[in-house]
Amino acid sequence: MTTRLDRFKKEMEPAKEIYTKEIKDFARKFDALGEMTLRERPDIDTMDYIYSFEKVNGTSPEELDSIHNELYNHMKNFSKEKNIHEFYMNAIIHL
Repeated sequence: MTTRLDRFKKEMEPAKEIYTKEIKDFARKFDALGEMTLRERPDIDTMDYIYSFEKVNGTSPEELDSIHNELYNHMKNFSKEKNIHEFYMNAIIHL
């Protein structure tokens, strides 16, 4: 039996690939960010996709906040352009 969560994950797979590639590529411009990991945290009918970035170089909290805002805004606009806004609503960027 296929659950709603299984259907959601299957429907989101193409958007996940597009979003993941873009966030990796965009994050490369920030020297303060290291390796990215993606964790999937299931909810009842949906999945949260948590993109966590390693912090490097002893970056100040203010600079990390600025980077976080820039990543967030870029991915919001990118998701609208690529029509993957539903995936974006379930994606979390963590620094």
